[in-house]
Amino acid sequence: MAAIKKTLEFGLACTMALSSFAVMAQADYPNRPIRWIVPSPAGAPIDAIGRKLGELMSARLGAPVVIENKPGAGSTIGATEVARAKPDGYTLMLSVGDALISSVVTMKVPYDPLRDFTLISKIAASGPVLIANKSMPAGDLAGAVKEARAAQVPLAYGSYGPGSYPQLIMESLARQSSVKFIEVPYKGSPPAMTDLLGGQLAFTFTSTSIAAPMVADGKVKAIAVIGDRRSALLPEVQTFAEAGYDAFIFKNKAWVGLSGPAGMPADVVQRLAAAAQQVVRDPAFGKYLENIGFDAVGNSPEEFSREYRAEYSVVPGLIKELGVMAH
Repeated sequence: MAAIKKTLEFGLACTMALSSFAVMAQADYPNRPIRWIVPSPAGAPIDAIGRKLGELMSARLGAPVVIENKPGAGSTIGATEVARAKPDGYTLMLSVGDALISSVVTMKVPYDPLRDFTLISKIAASGPVLIANKSMPAGDLAGAVKEARAAQVPLAYGSYGPGSYPQLIMESLARQSSVKFIEVPYKGSPPAMTDLLGGQLAFTFTSTSIAAPMVADGKVKAIAVIGDRRSALLPEVQTFAEAGYDAFIFKNKAWVGLSGPAGMPADVVQRLAAAAQQVVRDPAFGKYLENIGFDAVGNSPEEFSREYRAEYSVVPGLIKELGVMAH
Protein backbone atom coordinates (compact mmCIF):
# COMPACT_ATOMS: atom_id res chain seq x y z
CA MET A 1 0.00 0.00 0.00
CA ALA A 2 2.84 2.37 0.90
CA ALA A 3 4.46 1.70 -2.46
CA ILE A 4 1.19 2.41 -4.27
CA LYS A 5 0.74 5.62 -2.25
CA LYS A 6 4.27 6.78 -3.13
CA THR A 7 3.64 5.99 -6.80
CA LEU A 8 0.40 8.00 -6.77
CA GLU A 9 2.10 10.90 -4.98
CA PHE A 10 4.95 10.84 -7.52
CA GLY A 11 2.48 10.80 -10.43
CA LEU A 12 0.52 13.70 -8.92
CA ALA A 13 3.72 15.67 -8.41
CA CYS A 14 4.73 15.06 -12.03
CA THR A 15 1.30 16.15 -13.26
CA MET A 16 1.45 19.32 -11.16
CA ALA A 17 4.96 20.05 -12.39
CA LEU A 18 3.92 19.60 -16.01
CA SER A 19 0.86 21.80 -15.47
CA SER A 20 3.01 24.49 -13.87
CA PHE A 21 5.44 24.26 -16.78
CA ALA A 22 2.58 24.64 -19.25
CA VAL A 23 1.22 27.66 -17.37
CA MET A 24 4.70 29.20 -17.28
CA ALA A 25 5.13 28.52 -21.00
CA GLN A 26 1.81 30.20 -21.76
CA ALA A 27 2.57 33.12 -19.44
CA ASP A 28 5.82 33.55 -21.36
CA TYR A 29 3.95 33.69 -24.67
CA PRO A 30 5.22 34.73 -27.13
CA ASN A 31 8.93 33.98 -26.74
CA ARG A 32 9.76 33.35 -30.42
CA PRO A 33 8.53 34.49 -33.86
CA ILE A 34 4.89 33.90 -34.78
CA ARG A 35 4.11 32.58 -38.28
CA TRP A 36 1.13 34.10 -40.01
CA ILE A 37 -0.12 32.13 -42.98
CA VAL A 38 -1.83 34.44 -45.48
CA PRO A 39 -3.57 32.29 -48.12
CA SER A 40 -3.51 35.15 -50.64
CA PRO A 41 -0.81 36.29 -53.08
CA ALA A 42 1.80 38.82 -52.00
CA GLY A 43 0.57 42.29 -52.83
CA ALA A 44 -3.12 41.43 -52.55
CA PRO A 45 -5.22 43.68 -50.24
CA ILE A 46 -5.39 40.92 -47.61
CA ASP A 47 -1.60 40.56 -47.70
CA ALA A 48 -1.22 44.32 -47.24
CA ILE A 49 -3.58 44.29 -44.24
CA GLY A 50 -1.72 41.28 -42.80
CA ARG A 51 1.68 42.96 -43.02
CA LYS A 52 0.43 46.19 -41.46
CA LEU A 53 -1.48 44.40 -38.70
CA GLY A 54 1.40 41.98 -38.07
CA GLU A 55 3.88 44.82 -37.68
CA LEU A 56 1.66 46.66 -35.18
CA MET A 57 0.69 43.54 -33.22
CA SER A 58 4.34 42.49 -33.08
CA ALA A 59 5.15 45.69 -31.20
CA ARG A 60 2.43 44.93 -28.64
CA LEU A 61 3.26 41.24 -28.25
CA GLY A 62 7.03 41.71 -28.10
CA ALA A 63 7.79 39.06 -30.75
CA PRO A 64 8.24 39.18 -34.52
CA VAL A 65 5.32 38.28 -36.80
CA VAL A 66 6.51 36.55 -39.98
CA ILE A 67 4.12 36.57 -42.94
CA GLU A 68 4.08 33.50 -45.22
CA ASN A 69 1.95 33.67 -48.36
CA LYS A 70 0.32 30.34 -49.20
CA PRO A 71 -2.26 31.12 -51.92
CA GLY A 72 -4.20 28.65 -54.04
CA ALA A 73 -7.19 26.32 -54.10
CA GLY A 74 -9.65 28.86 -52.73
CA SER A 75 -7.36 29.62 -49.76
CA THR A 76 -7.53 25.99 -48.61
CA ILE A 77 -3.81 25.23 -49.05
CA GLY A 78 -2.88 27.75 -46.36
CA ALA A 79 -5.87 26.82 -44.22
CA THR A 80 -4.92 23.13 -44.28
CA GLU A 81 -1.44 23.95 -42.98
CA VAL A 82 -2.89 25.99 -40.12
CA ALA A 83 -5.48 23.33 -39.23
CA ARG A 84 -2.68 20.75 -38.90
CA ALA A 85 -0.29 23.02 -36.96
CA LYS A 86 0.57 22.64 -33.29
CA PRO A 87 -1.99 24.72 -31.34
CA ASP A 88 0.59 26.69 -29.38
CA GLY A 89 -0.14 30.13 -30.82
CA TYR A 90 2.92 30.21 -33.08
CA THR A 91 1.08 29.39 -36.33
CA LEU A 92 -1.89 31.59 -37.18
CA MET A 93 -3.87 32.52 -40.30
CA LEU A 94 -5.04 35.88 -41.56
CA SER A 95 -7.60 35.23 -44.27
CA VAL A 96 -10.88 36.10 -45.90
CA GLY A 97 -13.84 33.84 -45.17
CA ASP A 98 -13.54 31.61 -48.26
CA ALA A 99 -11.29 28.98 -46.65
CA LEU A 100 -13.75 28.51 -43.78
CA ILE A 101 -17.03 28.85 -45.68
CA SER A 102 -17.51 28.65 -49.46
CA SER A 103 -14.40 26.62 -50.36
CA VAL A 104 -15.46 23.94 -47.90
CA VAL A 105 -18.54 23.33 -50.05
CA THR A 106 -17.13 23.83 -53.54
CA MET A 107 -14.15 21.47 -53.13
CA LYS A 108 -12.96 18.60 -50.95
CA VAL A 109 -10.89 19.86 -48.02
CA PRO A 110 -9.02 17.83 -45.37
CA TYR A 111 -10.42 19.80 -42.45
CA ASP A 112 -13.69 20.63 -40.70
CA PRO A 113 -14.03 24.44 -40.47
CA LEU A 114 -16.28 24.26 -37.41
CA ARG A 115 -13.99 21.89 -35.50
CA ASP A 116 -10.41 22.47 -36.64
CA PHE A 117 -9.89 26.20 -36.05
CA THR A 118 -9.81 28.72 -33.22
CA LEU A 119 -11.32 32.07 -34.19
CA ILE A 120 -9.43 34.96 -32.59
CA SER A 121 -10.74 38.24 -34.02
CA LYS A 122 -12.49 39.53 -37.12
CA ILE A 123 -10.18 42.36 -38.13
CA ALA A 124 -12.05 44.19 -40.88
CA ALA A 125 -15.02 43.93 -43.21
CA SER A 126 -15.72 45.33 -46.64
CA GLY A 127 -18.86 45.70 -48.66
CA PRO A 128 -17.75 45.16 -52.27
CA VAL A 129 -19.40 47.24 -54.96
CA LEU A 130 -21.07 46.00 -58.15
CA ILE A 131 -19.63 47.99 -61.04
CA ALA A 132 -20.73 48.10 -64.65
CA ASN A 133 -19.11 48.86 -67.99
CA LYS A 134 -19.29 52.62 -68.64
CA SER A 135 -21.33 52.04 -71.82
CA MET A 136 -24.28 50.66 -69.83
CA PRO A 137 -27.17 53.17 -69.86
CA ALA A 138 -28.27 52.17 -66.34
CA GLY A 139 -26.83 53.96 -63.33
CA ASP A 140 -28.45 52.00 -60.51
CA LEU A 141 -29.53 48.46 -59.65
CA ALA A 142 -33.12 48.77 -60.87
CA GLY A 143 -31.83 50.04 -64.21
CA ALA A 144 -29.19 47.29 -64.43
CA VAL A 145 -31.83 44.59 -63.85
CA LYS A 146 -34.00 46.22 -66.54
CA GLU A 147 -31.05 46.15 -68.96
CA ALA A 148 -30.43 42.47 -68.16
CA ARG A 149 -34.07 41.62 -68.70
CA ALA A 150 -34.14 43.34 -72.10
CA ALA A 151 -30.82 41.92 -73.35
CA GLN A 152 -31.09 39.46 -76.24
CA VAL A 153 -27.97 37.65 -74.98
CA PRO A 154 -27.54 37.34 -71.17
CA LEU A 155 -25.15 39.96 -69.79
CA ALA A 156 -21.80 38.60 -68.55
CA TYR A 157 -20.25 39.20 -65.12
CA GLY A 158 -16.81 38.39 -63.76
CA SER A 159 -16.62 36.09 -60.74
CA TYR A 160 -13.72 34.48 -58.87
CA GLY A 161 -14.96 30.93 -59.38
CA PRO A 162 -17.53 28.59 -57.78
CA GLY A 163 -18.97 29.90 -54.53
CA SER A 164 -17.16 33.26 -54.72
CA TYR A 165 -19.16 36.25 -53.51
CA PRO A 166 -19.61 37.74 -57.02
CA GLN A 167 -21.22 34.50 -58.17
CA LEU A 168 -23.42 34.09 -55.09
CA ILE A 169 -24.61 37.69 -55.29
CA MET A 170 -25.24 37.75 -59.04
CA GLU A 171 -26.99 34.37 -59.13
CA SER A 172 -29.12 35.38 -56.13
CA LEU A 173 -29.93 38.64 -57.93
CA ALA A 174 -30.83 36.70 -61.09
CA ARG A 175 -33.12 34.39 -59.17
CA GLN A 176 -34.90 37.14 -57.24
CA SER A 177 -35.37 39.37 -60.30
CA SER A 178 -36.10 36.55 -62.80
CA VAL A 179 -33.26 37.38 -65.19
CA LYS A 180 -30.26 35.42 -66.45
CA PHE A 181 -26.58 36.32 -66.39
CA ILE A 182 -23.52 34.58 -67.82
CA GLU A 183 -20.75 33.90 -65.30
CA VAL A 184 -17.14 34.29 -66.45
CA PRO A 185 -14.72 32.98 -63.77
CA TYR A 186 -11.37 34.72 -63.14
CA LYS A 187 -8.49 34.13 -60.74
CA GLY A 188 -9.12 37.45 -59.04
CA SER A 189 -10.31 41.01 -59.39
CA PRO A 190 -7.54 42.52 -61.62
CA PRO A 191 -8.14 40.34 -64.73
CA ALA A 192 -11.91 40.73 -64.36
CA MET A 193 -11.45 44.50 -64.16
CA THR A 194 -9.31 44.45 -67.33
CA ASP A 195 -12.07 42.69 -69.24
CA LEU A 196 -14.76 44.98 -67.83
CA LEU A 197 -12.80 48.03 -69.03
CA GLY A 198 -12.23 46.30 -72.37
CA GLY A 199 -15.95 45.73 -72.88
CA GLN A 200 -15.93 41.92 -72.55
CA LEU A 201 -17.99 42.07 -69.32
CA ALA A 202 -21.08 43.98 -68.29
CA PHE A 203 -20.42 43.67 -64.53
CA THR A 204 -17.92 42.66 -61.89
CA PHE A 205 -17.21 43.45 -58.25
CA THR A 206 -14.32 45.30 -56.66
CA SER A 207 -13.49 47.17 -53.46
CA THR A 208 -14.92 50.64 -52.98
CA SER A 209 -11.38 52.04 -52.74
CA ILE A 210 -10.57 50.81 -56.25
CA ALA A 211 -13.98 51.73 -57.66
CA ALA A 212 -14.23 55.30 -56.30
CA PRO A 213 -11.48 56.93 -58.41
CA MET A 214 -12.55 54.95 -61.50
CA VAL A 215 -16.13 56.14 -61.06
CA ALA A 216 -14.90 59.72 -60.63
CA ASP A 217 -12.92 59.40 -63.88
CA GLY A 218 -15.94 57.99 -65.75
CA LYS A 219 -14.24 54.64 -66.42
CA VAL A 220 -16.93 52.50 -64.74
CA LYS A 221 -20.37 52.90 -63.19
CA ALA A 222 -21.05 51.97 -59.56
CA ILE A 223 -24.39 50.16 -59.34
CA ALA A 224 -24.85 49.03 -55.71
CA VAL A 225 -22.83 48.10 -52.62
CA ILE A 226 -23.04 45.11 -50.31
CA GLY A 227 -23.67 45.86 -46.64
CA ASP A 228 -26.17 47.44 -44.30
CA ARG A 229 -25.13 51.02 -45.06
CA ARG A 230 -23.62 53.03 -47.88
CA SER A 231 -19.87 53.32 -48.35
CA ALA A 232 -18.15 56.50 -47.18
CA LEU A 233 -16.10 56.35 -50.39
CA LEU A 234 -19.20 56.11 -52.61
CA PRO A 235 -21.92 57.84 -50.57
CA GLU A 236 -24.21 58.39 -53.58
CA VAL A 237 -24.36 54.65 -54.41
CA GLN A 238 -27.29 52.74 -52.89
CA THR A 239 -27.04 49.43 -51.08
CA PHE A 240 -28.64 46.29 -52.51
CA ALA A 241 -31.10 46.41 -49.58
CA GLU A 242 -32.18 49.95 -50.50
CA ALA A 243 -32.98 48.65 -53.97
CA GLY A 244 -35.19 45.91 -52.52
CA TYR A 245 -32.68 43.04 -52.32
CA ASP A 246 -32.34 42.44 -48.60
CA ALA A 247 -31.55 38.71 -48.26
CA PHE A 248 -28.55 37.80 -46.08
CA ILE A 249 -26.16 37.47 -49.04
CA PHE A 250 -26.82 41.06 -50.15
CA LYS A 251 -25.93 42.47 -46.71
CA ASN A 252 -23.12 40.11 -45.68
CA LYS A 253 -19.77 41.89 -45.99
CA ALA A 254 -16.57 40.14 -46.99
CA TRP A 255 -14.27 39.93 -43.97
CA VAL A 256 -10.65 39.46 -42.94
CA GLY A 257 -10.06 37.50 -39.75
CA LEU A 258 -7.31 36.12 -37.54
CA SER A 259 -7.54 32.45 -36.58
CA GLY A 260 -5.42 29.51 -35.49
CA PRO A 261 -5.65 25.73 -35.08
CA ALA A 262 -8.19 24.21 -32.70
CA GLY A 263 -7.11 23.61 -29.12
CA MET A 264 -5.14 26.79 -28.51
CA PRO A 265 -4.73 27.75 -24.81
CA ALA A 266 -7.45 30.19 -23.77
CA ASP A 267 -5.03 32.73 -22.32
CA VAL A 268 -2.98 32.77 -25.55
CA VAL A 269 -6.17 33.34 -27.56
CA GLN A 270 -7.18 36.20 -25.27
CA ARG A 271 -3.71 37.76 -25.45
CA LEU A 272 -3.77 37.68 -29.26
CA ALA A 273 -7.34 39.00 -29.40
CA ALA A 274 -6.51 41.85 -27.01
CA ALA A 275 -3.47 42.85 -29.09
CA ALA A 276 -5.53 42.72 -32.30
CA GLN A 277 -8.30 44.83 -30.76
CA GLN A 278 -5.80 47.44 -29.56
CA VAL A 279 -4.38 47.78 -33.06
CA VAL A 280 -7.74 47.81 -34.85
CA ARG A 281 -9.19 50.43 -32.49
CA ASP A 282 -6.26 52.77 -33.05
CA PRO A 283 -7.58 55.68 -35.18
CA ALA A 284 -4.50 55.57 -37.46
CA PHE A 285 -5.09 51.90 -38.34
CA GLY A 286 -8.80 52.57 -38.77
CA LYS A 287 -7.95 55.34 -41.24
CA TYR A 288 -5.58 52.97 -43.07
CA LEU A 289 -8.41 50.43 -43.45
CA GLU A 290 -10.88 53.11 -44.54
CA ASN A 291 -8.51 54.29 -47.27
CA ILE A 292 -8.46 50.79 -48.80
CA GLY A 293 -12.21 50.32 -48.52
CA PHE A 294 -12.53 48.37 -45.25
CA ASP A 295 -14.36 49.03 -41.98
CA ALA A 296 -12.46 48.30 -38.76
CA VAL A 297 -14.07 45.54 -36.65
CA GLY A 298 -11.70 44.07 -34.04
CA ASN A 299 -14.24 41.93 -32.19
CA SER A 300 -13.77 39.28 -29.47
CA PRO A 301 -13.29 35.54 -30.12
CA GLU A 302 -16.84 34.95 -28.89
CA GLU A 303 -18.32 37.59 -31.20
CA PHE A 304 -16.27 36.38 -34.15
CA SER A 305 -17.40 32.79 -33.56
CA ARG A 306 -21.06 33.82 -33.27
CA GLU A 307 -20.97 35.86 -36.50
CA TYR A 308 -19.05 33.14 -38.33
CA ARG A 309 -21.55 30.45 -37.35
CA ALA A 310 -24.44 32.64 -38.48
CA GLU A 311 -22.77 33.04 -41.88
CA TYR A 312 -21.91 29.34 -42.08
CA SER A 313 -25.55 28.47 -41.40
CA VAL A 314 -26.58 30.32 -44.60
CA VAL A 315 -23.85 30.45 -47.26
CA PRO A 316 -23.03 26.74 -47.82
CA GLY A 317 -26.72 25.99 -48.20
CA LEU A 318 -27.10 28.87 -50.65
CA ILE A 319 -24.18 27.55 -52.75
CA LYS A 320 -25.91 24.17 -53.03
CA GLU A 321 -29.32 25.75 -53.65
CA LEU A 322 -28.01 27.92 -56.49
CA GLY A 323 -26.18 24.96 -58.02
CA VAL A 324 -22.86 26.79 -58.26
CA MET A 325 -20.65 23.89 -57.19
CA ALA A 326 -17.34 23.20 -58.93
CA HIS A 327 -17.60 20.73 -61.79
